[in-house]
Amino acid sequence: MKTTDKVRYGVISTASIVPRFCRGMELSGNGIVSAISSRDPLRAEKAAAELSIPKAVRDHREILDDPDIDAVYIPLINSLHYPYAKEALLAGKHVVMEKPFVLHVREAEELFALSEEKKLFLTEAVKTPFLPLYQKILELIRGGTLGEIRYMDFRQSYNSGPYISGWNREKDCGGGVLYGNEAYFFHMAEYLNGLIESCYGNASFFESGAEQQCSLSVRFANNTMAALAVSNQVLFENGMTIYLDHGRIVIPDYWKASEAHVFHGSDGSSETISCPCPWELQYELRHYNTCILSGMTESPVTAPEKTIRYIRFCENLRQMWDNEKKF
Repeated sequence: MKTTDKVRYGVISTASIVPRFCRGMELSGNGIVSAISSRDPLRAEKAAAELSIPKAVRDHREILDDPDIDAVYIPLINSLHYPYAKEALLAGKHVVMEKPFVLHVREAEELFALSEEKKLFLTEAVKTPFLPLYQKILELIRGGTLGEIRYMDFRQSYNSGPYISGWNREKDCGGGVLYGNEAYFFHMAEYLNGLIESCYGNASFFESGAEQQCSLSVRFANNTMAALAVSNQVLFENGMTIYLDHGRIVIPDYWKASEAHVFHGSDGSSETISCPCPWELQYELRHYNTCILSGMTESPVTAPEKTIRYIRFCENLRQMWDNEKKF
């Protein structure tokens, strides 16, 4: 495999997120998309033409066999993440996997062990910790004027579009709002407030067993708490609120945050922090490419132990809900 100053990617799928991935990769400055695959050759060719990708192929194995491709991006149906990532690692490719990473802890442990053995980079693609706004929010919190975090409230809802249809309603495919949204919540909760010690929750379901709605509550090692509410049945005010000793920080659409409203409890004043990021994937991709070019097998931000722990939370929740349905 040749070494260049840019990581050369093959994209396995023409999923709806792929144009955003390609634009983010272009803006990252240290990566390039070299090929795209689809079982429908016309879709692959159309995507390649629209996104200026040099090569379109029908069989993803052509990407895995290509010595001029360093890494693959996998945005497939959730239940296909594990087998395709394993195949890519065995073929000697670095892997950036769309969230959720996989559906089971045993799959995650196997993949991370394989990436370490093969000296290949592997990560779950989670954009939120890399967004510029959160760097400013962390600086504000660490400055101390608002005191310590005491509680965080995360809200996400959608009742139209592809995320509530097709395989997204099927449990066996990894559909449902739990796996569809856990990465944003768990990664950001710990990024801002440290280790999560416990996680509990409840949900309502489609006939398949996939979640229509869920609510989670977590407790941190510092004895503070956070809650997540997700629905694809109704719309509510999306975002995150961080409650501190002397005020609160409100972040609309926290998973693609570009603005935060800070309310100071001491004097009643408020301010707005703005960090526009129209192509928000560029920041995570720049980081992942830097890791790959540096010879790293994992990201310190989206580290394997975090991903495995979050999958364990989800797996335990689903097992608990399945057991409750039996009574």
